[in-house]
Amino acid sequence: MENKRISALKGFLEKDPNDSFSRYALALEYVNSEQYPNAVREFETLLTLDPNYTATYYHYGKIYEKLGQPDKAKDLYQRGIALTAARGETHANKELREALFMLTGGNED
Repeated sequence: MENKRISALKGFLEKDPNDSFSRYALALEYVNSEQYPNAVREFETLLTLDPNYTATYYHYGKIYEKLGQPDKAKDLYQRGIALTAARGETHANKELREALFMLTGGNED
């Protein structure tokens, strides 16, 4: 059975499929309910529609860590680091750098 938040967010997206915030929130709801394939699908759609939605990179990378796919997580963190640096988003950049460091143990190559 689908939770009420997921249903509501799907409703918002039916009205506006390009609503980045609702798609991001839906992906996080899927993460919280451990529906990782659905979360991956929503994050991938979000990156396709709005590659500048910087919060996506951190949470999407974390899913790939949980799924045992560190190379995909690393790629997302690196892409997010480049984007946040270019946009001057220092807090998000720091979080992504920390996630990458924790993933790689400081060996980012």
